Amino acid sequence: MPTSTLLDDESLNAALKYIWGQYKTWDLTAVALKSKMVRWRDIILVLSISGAILGTLSQQIVNWRINGLPTWLAATFGVLSGGALGLAAYFTNEVLRPETEAAAVQSRAAAEAFKREAYLLATGVPSSAAGITADGLLEKAKQIRSSVVNIVPVANAKHLDDMPPVGMAIDDYIAQRLDQQVDEYYLPQARVNADKLARGRKLSVLLGAVAVVLGIWSAQSATVAGWIAVIGTVTAAIAARQYASRYQFLIVSFQATADRLQWLKTKWEIEGKNQTGDDAKNAFILSTEDTLSLENNAWMAEWIKKQDE
Repeated sequence: MPTSTLLDDESLNAALKYIWGQYKTWDLTAVALKSKMVRWRDIILVLSISGAILGTLSQQIVNWRINGLPTWLAATFGVLSGGALGLAAYFTNEVLRPETEAAAVQSRAAAEAFKREAYLLATGVPSSAAGITADGLLEKAKQIRSSVVNIVPVANAKHLDDMPPVGMAIDDYIAQRLDQQVDEYYLPQARVNADKLARGRKLSVLLGAVAVVLGIWSAQSATVAGWIAVIGTVTAAIAARQYASRYQFLIVSFQATADRLQWLKTKWEIEGKNQTGDDAKNAFILSTEDTLSLENNAWMAEWIKKQDE
């Protein structure tokens, strides 16, 4: 059995190129899969709302008695309504299968795992007591890659863009890894999801108010009752869309991760950087990477919980 060998700078750079290339590949794959799911969720939302509106129009248009209105219009609206609702059901069942979301989540998990290993390698922080060895790196990469074995990756021509250098200084690590994650991802994403959640809640309140008005009006016009049902359908569709996106969970998760990273940085600046040797630096980098991994694992757990509901 061959012995595990420590790597020189040239070998470390070759290993880093491979690991970073894997990160870039699975990051692009995860983005593509997530974008596809978001796009289809929006399409299904539009189809569901359109189907409800067209269905109500097909039932009530015959009562409007508008001169010159084609007699076939009601039937056409009925057919379009059925088609829209049928397509919404089909796409929900065929396109938004649990397997599709699983592929996106697993691709993201693999990307973040490769990114973690890349930064540990770049900063010279061993992820095990054996140090940075050829066998250790290859085995770790094999384990990560095996988690996405049934997913076809997206080709990535720019797989070495933004790759950290071997021997990365701690200040560069803080700027390019910790600060970048806090300032360009976690805090902005927490705000984006908070805005989406707030817009959904405001729209639900508005629709509820309209339903109340229509409810009062329905005492004088029987045709109004159908539109109350439409509002109920629209409100339920919006709520389902927001639930599928897990906005509330993401807000809390992103904010908590940003707070933890900022606390680690502050602790390092107060006491860690003044300590001699590499132990404090290595502990700080490992704590940072563990915090980032914890957020990713929390999302994985939330996804599993969603599938069990």
